[in-house]
Amino acid sequence: MSIYKARAVKNTRVLVVDDEPSIVDFIHTTLSENGYEVEAHNDPREALKSTRGKVFDLAIIDINMPEINGVEFSRKLMDTSHSTEVVIITGVPDEENLDPCLRMGLTHFLFKPFNESQLVYTVYAALHFKRLRNAFVASASSDRKGSGLVGVSMSTRDVREEILSLANLDIPVLILGKSGTGKEIIARDIHSNSSRSRNAFMPINCAVLGTLAETELFGHVSGAFTGAIKSTKGYIGSADGGTLFFDEVGELPLEVQAKLLRFLDNGEYSRVGEAKILGVDVRILAATNQDLEKMCRDGRFREDLYYRLSASIIKTTPLDERKADILPLIWHFLDIFGTAKNITYEISADAASLLIERDWPGNVRQLKQTLYKVSQMATSRKISMADVRRVLGDGDKGTMLTYKQAKDQVLNQFDRDYLLRTLCLSHGSLHHALEISGMHKKNFYTKIKELGLAMKDFSSAPKND
Repeated sequence: MSIYKARAVKNTRVLVVDDEPSIVDFIHTTLSENGYEVEAHNDPREALKSTRGKVFDLAIIDINMPEINGVEFSRKLMDTSHSTEVVIITGVPDEENLDPCLRMGLTHFLFKPFNESQLVYTVYAALHFKRLRNAFVASASSDRKGSGLVGVSMSTRDVREEILSLANLDIPVLILGKSGTGKEIIARDIHSNSSRSRNAFMPINCAVLGTLAETELFGHVSGAFTGAIKSTKGYIGSADGGTLFFDEVGELPLEVQAKLLRFLDNGEYSRVGEAKILGVDVRILAATNQDLEKMCRDGRFREDLYYRLSASIIKTTPLDERKADILPLIWHFLDIFGTAKNITYEISADAASLLIERDWPGNVRQLKQTLYKVSQMATSRKISMADVRRVLGDGDKGTMLTYKQAKDQVLNQFDRDYLLRTLCLSHGSLHHALEISGMHKKNFYTKIKELGLAMKDFSSAPKND
């Protein structure tokens, strides 16, 4: 009997497909004894027919089977049961076996020969990874508290708190930050959490107003200028009772800035071509990626308008400085793109890691555009490293690893992950670690030394091994 037993989650369904009856029987018996619901097959084609319409939490698939190999079987399975986590059974971890799996996004492996402890541990680890991922997505979503901002970093959490604290103060808010960091989302969140939420949210891109800025903002009366066939309310009149959002406010012409300042002071304005004074009740939010204080010193932005707009300031953080937000954003955008196509996308750990490690000068907007291209060009619903690299293109070729370097990197990461989990589960007990891993004592010590790991760092009490 195995020293290591994992407690299976009730009703956890596991599919096993291997053309060797002895292996199927061993896996079926072992996992059933450990509390899992197991469906096992020797014929992959029969397995596909039998499991059509069923949903499995985990599938254990042999890579070398007649008629249909494990990678192709996994692809067909995930097309109908997209939430299934897959473990591939294989022999020696060489490129012939590993590469097709990694390209498809399969990262859980069970290497032959394996014992009961290794089997149970691998199943536990794969399901644990799945639960952590799902819980992380759920917590990231619930933590947003109705906000459009996605992320779990401290800076994102702080911004959400600022939004809630400012929403009902009804004062101007200036949102500062680089392009693509979510300034308009913040403005929309302030509006939607305010008492004005049932009225209009009116976004204005000041960079495209040009010579029509004054009439676009304040409106005009019929005949005010050539082509003014009918009167208009303008953005300000149309937003009565709601919120006006001036995006890229630094692009407003100086003469329009003066009229906007007057409106901010007393809520009064005049339409172009009309002397009548009008009044509306709107809240002003503004955003820019420019240094408005420097623009004030240079005479390109009115200092009094700057102070009027900045009753409160929210500063956004570039995506490269909040890496913790990238993974939630990846899942968020893939969910959006998948919903539009009525499918569910997943992404392999190595593909997600590549996106997390990459620099994003265009911030969230650039990440979203990249993921859209990846999702459209992906070869399956589970996005792989190859899918991501295909879209990243020539930008990564200069730092592309050689084939051997890439393979060694994957294997080293596998060694580290596996041995870290083994040491944690064994609590630093050599006897238990060897039982779980099935490794020889000398090889085990050599490997953890190469990885800079030590038994004592995982021991909660002295062990007599």
